[in-house]
Amino acid sequence: MFLENSQDFLYIVLSLSILWFTVFLCWLLYQAARVLKNANAIMEQLSHKLELITDAIEFIRKKVDNVSTHMGVVSGMLSGLVEKYVVGKLTSKFEEKINKKDPPSKIKKK
Repeated sequence: MFLENSQDFLYIVLSLSILWFTVFLCWLLYQAARVLKNANAIMEQLSHKLELITDAIEFIRKKVDNVSTHMGVVSGMLSGLVEKYVVGKLTSKFEEKINKKDPPSKIKKK
């Protein structure tokens, strides 16, 4: 007969256990490989997004640098115009007000 003693039964149980253990290890390796593949895809997407953010920041920095170089010229022109027109007119109006408030005093001689 096929199973003559308990040792034959033990070998069959051990072989089935080894088979199931092997299947479990294969399934575990497959799941680990899927996790690593997903992690790799996420890292690639993150790297791509960081490159886009870096490019956007570089673009903004160049624009701000460009504007700041022109701001010195514009600021100088605006300060000159303010000095010439606004401060000049205010000064002349202030002098007119001062001259109107101080009429020449009439000293009465006896």
